[in-house]
Amino acid sequence: MRSLAQVIGLQAFHVTSGPMPRSHIHPEIEFNLVLSGTATYATVGGEVDLPPGRLAVFWGGYPHRLLTAEGVDFLWATVPLSAVIGHDPLRGTVERALSGEFLYGTAAEGEHDRFLMGRWDQELRHEPAPSVAEICLLEMHARLARLTGGPREAAAPEAAAAGSAERMLAVVARRYTDRLSVEEIAEAAGVHPTYAALAFKRALGMPVWQYVTRLRVAHACRLLLVTDWGIDRVAHASGFQTRSGFYRAFGESVGLTPTEFRRRADGDRGRHP
Repeated sequence: MRSLAQVIGLQAFHVTSGPMPRSHIHPEIEFNLVLSGTATYATVGGEVDLPPGRLAVFWGGYPHRLLTAEGVDFLWATVPLSAVIGHDPLRGTVERALSGEFLYGTAAEGEHDRFLMGRWDQELRHEPAPSVAEICLLEMHARLARLTGGPREAAAPEAAAAGSAERMLAVVARRYTDRLSVEEIAEAAGVHPTYAALAFKRALGMPVWQYVTRLRVAHACRLLLVTDWGIDRVAHASGFQTRSGFYRAFGESVGLTPTEFRRRADGDRGRHP
């Protein structure tokens, strides 16, 4: 049986990291706190430097890649978008993140954030009691809520500033598991359908439907890791209408079948408790 923290999808780690080989996306809000070293992310709108000792929060649904050299020490945590959407105190933070903005804590809050994220790392690393997982989620909510009116010190990626693409991304973020068409996304975003596809590809570097599929596969990966659901249920919950379509998209993106992915992940957890 999976723990509550796994079912919610909370993760937290203290890691020493180097450059990522390629950009990736995931349907979570991500917390980063650089403890030492210099961390730079490549985003669709350019490079973003994370200030050491200060919390940085962004939505992982934008393609991003860590460029930094080896040896950056930082605390990292994620909470699924589904666990923060719809909470009024978080609305401002979520809207800014979905617009492609990196949000920052202040230098004065750095020690508090280090303590808070260090505790998430300790308590979520193994299988915590349900009450502990709930407390961690409440703490994540509170920290995000306090960022709503926080500083805007770094420009949002150009993709967010690109108006129509920004609005389309916000629609996709909320509805990527629904049955959608490009025309419906464009209509919901108030973008002319004939312009929408071009604007999106120019901003994100990929067609809108490829982006939706990648986000759905990332969602499926999380469900395979944190639930005991069968493959068909995972596929449906991730927005895929057919089993064959799910297997094809998953294989093209991950290079494994869903069953192989889950089995390998379970094996890795067994070797690294």
